[in-house]
Amino acid sequence: MKKTLLLTLMACFLLSLAGAQSIKISGVVVDSTGTPLQMANVIAYQKDKNLGGFGITNDAGRYQLQGLKKDSTYVLKVSFLGLKTIEDTVRNVQGDLVRNYVMYEDENTLDAVNIVYDMPVSIKGDTIVYNSDSFTNGTERKLGDVLEKLPGVEVNEDGDIQVEGKTVEKVMVDGKEFFAGDSRLATKNIPADAVGKVEVLKNYNNVSQLKGLGNDEDRIAINIRLKEGKKNFWFGEITGALGEGGDELRYQAKPKAFYYSEDVSLNILTDFNNLGLQSFTFQEYRRFVGFNRGNTRSTGSSIDIGAGAGGLLNLQANRAKEIESKFGAFNGSWAVNKKLNIEAFAILSSVDTEQETIASRTFTESGVQENTEDRSFQRNQIGLFKLGADYKPNADFSLEYDGQINLSDVSQFNDFTSAQEGVVRDIDQNESQKPITIDQSVNLYYTQSEKNIFAFEGRYVDAEEDPFYNAILDPEVDNADNDIEPFTGTLGLDEANPYDINQEKLVESTKLDAKADFWRVLNKKSNVNFTVGTSIVNQDYNTSIFQILDDGSRNDLTDAQFGNDVNYKFRDLYGAIHYKFITGKFTITPGVTAHSYKIEDTQLGNTNELDFEEILPDFNVRFALRSSENINFDYRRTVSFTDVENYALGTIFNNYNALFSGNNQLTGATNDRFSLNYFNFNMFNYTNINAGVTYSRQTDAIQNSIVIDGINQESALINSPFANESATGFGRFSREFGKIRASVNANLSWSTFNNVFNGNATESENITHSYGASFRSNYKDGVNFDVRYNIAFNNSDNGGQVNDATTQTITLNADWQINKAWFFDVDYDLNLFDTSANVDNNYDFLEAALYYNKPDSKWEYKLAASNLLNTEALNRNTFGQIATSTSFYTVQPRYVYLQLKYDL
Repeated sequence: MKKTLLLTLMACFLLSLAGAQSIKISGVVVDSTGTPLQMANVIAYQKDKNLGGFGITNDAGRYQLQGLKKDSTYVLKVSFLGLKTIEDTVRNVQGDLVRNYVMYEDENTLDAVNIVYDMPVSIKGDTIVYNSDSFTNGTERKLGDVLEKLPGVEVNEDGDIQVEGKTVEKVMVDGKEFFAGDSRLATKNIPADAVGKVEVLKNYNNVSQLKGLGNDEDRIAINIRLKEGKKNFWFGEITGALGEGGDELRYQAKPKAFYYSEDVSLNILTDFNNLGLQSFTFQEYRRFVGFNRGNTRSTGSSIDIGAGAGGLLNLQANRAKEIESKFGAFNGSWAVNKKLNIEAFAILSSVDTEQETIASRTFTESGVQENTEDRSFQRNQIGLFKLGADYKPNADFSLEYDGQINLSDVSQFNDFTSAQEGVVRDIDQNESQKPITIDQSVNLYYTQSEKNIFAFEGRYVDAEEDPFYNAILDPEVDNADNDIEPFTGTLGLDEANPYDINQEKLVESTKLDAKADFWRVLNKKSNVNFTVGTSIVNQDYNTSIFQILDDGSRNDLTDAQFGNDVNYKFRDLYGAIHYKFITGKFTITPGVTAHSYKIEDTQLGNTNELDFEEILPDFNVRFALRSSENINFDYRRTVSFTDVENYALGTIFNNYNALFSGNNQLTGATNDRFSLNYFNFNMFNYTNINAGVTYSRQTDAIQNSIVIDGINQESALINSPFANESATGFGRFSREFGKIRASVNANLSWSTFNNVFNGNATESENITHSYGASFRSNYKDGVNFDVRYNIAFNNSDNGGQVNDATTQTITLNADWQINKAWFFDVDYDLNLFDTSANVDNNYDFLEAALYYNKPDSKWEYKLAASNLLNTEALNRNTFGQIATSTSFYTVQPRYVYLQLKYDL
């Protein structure tokens, strides 16, 4: 079956390549003086006005139009702002042609402006404007499908957008942020037929006063311009589906509505389904709660207080035994007047997840093998609410406020079986938490004069977390088959069968960040930036462990080592200076930040203080070869700190076989990071090249010191005396050949880090190198394909335990526009994995869908099938310092459903 399927899809691929034979028209465009014109637009239309090809001249005035059909007639239009448009008819094209053009001044410049605006691609300063209809074929359904077809733009599986190899940080619609600019929600929800033009905003800074003062060259945003028919009217879609799979009814209800006008924008998203589709993932939640609201430089120092973690389970893609998702979101923006803009969003998500995993683990230190079966159910309910305002009374002053409340209600139950040497133990684990976080920020920017610019950024976070953990487990068994207390009596529990162990936590945290910046603009090519600021954290941390006995009574573990009552304070005062100057093609920015730290914890009747200082240098140099080709070198030293949980000395449970205690002598981990990157995007032939290398060396790293007894672990933290090191390198080349985009890539990573096991320092070294290639077509009619292949080689050495692994992934997608109404789409994923230990991990997935949408009809019908091969489980393998494991992760069965969609 697999071979037949692969041969069928490869045949489609080869047929598409065979049909890709085409001709090319190229030449040079100059002005009346013979000077080459850069960024002139050249497009080729057929008689029916269909776009045949287009190009933009390079710095030598050269253009090329690829993918033109033989025996066809084209009208070539050449345009350039302020010059008279040229029209040239080329009849019955038989082979490659050369056409050179001379352009003359045009008195009617308004027409020239209009012509440039209607080009497939136009460049206006730092903005690239794509006319989406020039690249799409009508089969696109969401914004992500449109963006993937634009030159220089990529969208990964998670919905992240990359332009010329750089990640887009914000998505706007008609100049208004779409759900705080989140790219994933935008690519998955904005209808493709609403997209008129896509504006890529390079060197982006949403505060106009700061533009050009810092290093914004790698910051990119995207603005979606809606089609005229989508403005001042409600638009959207209502989707419903019913089906069957796994002896259950499958359903989906997914209405969406959008409204955009000059002053008001409204976005309403919903999705209720049990098709295994998460509309709002845990990764997306973390992006919203961890959003950086500042626009100035980072300070080089950080502390993560862990507020708003929100979820216990991070799913592998959308695959589990069962997933039922409920999602609703509202986003609105109101321009009260020209000075004040108010925006808000509310996001509600509830996901019920069932998982079933069978695993085998071998512990490196003891050699003990544990076989487990884990059946779990998780309910993850999330609420995010934001209110923000921007006040800009004039070009010299702006004030921003953001207030956000993050709520979660998460619970998880695990029915767990552990088997060792023929002895089976039943273990139930229950976890729950209801964290709440209030996050507020105020940013102020003031231009006193052309030479003097001020900024203030402040943020205050108030969070409360209450994780609860319960384990009900059978006693352990010694060599004489006698029952013994868990952790061989470390906890001092009363004898019971089973043992019912409970742990309560309460963490209350506040964090204040405040920073003031002043820029002195020396001239057009240089400025000096002075920064002063502080970061203050205060946390109260309380934990207790108790046992519920067989008669229902409660046994509190009152020993001080099994509970925590900790007050933790962290303070960082800092000052910084940065000098940016431009000389020739170089932009150079050296800087240094001086920090004064104070860490204080009060616990067990004692107060412990740590005071120290750090000097953190940073240096950036950018060499601009061309407007879209540059080399960037960056060095910076940073220090990262941990929060109260890792300073608390009392023992806590991490899970049924792991105890943990903190260390109040920890200092920050210092990291020196060097990176060198190269970016090149050539609009002439749509060649995209990016490559880079990064080296990091971390000293005083916060590492584990672990005592292992059988499968039980007791861990504490230390500042490692050994340095952790890592190095990565990547390279990617892509180019468009007519209607086909081809790319190749290579990645290399090396890392070494240290932990302590049973008092012995153990070094782990990991080397991974991978190589990939992909081909994707974009024909207006017929079959299109997307073929991707990747092979990765991994070598891991964990304290002398060496493992080699090879992973191959093949992704094949083919879609067929059968006529104007029918569309067929098929996706196939194959994973091949093997190791030197003769462990195989092979699985594949096949999905298919047939669409019917009569032209000009608002109704679309879809018949779809998921997991057609009825793959039962994913195999996952891990090689770590503590243990190596192989697990089988049950996924949803095959299901078929019928979907109806109505366009509003």
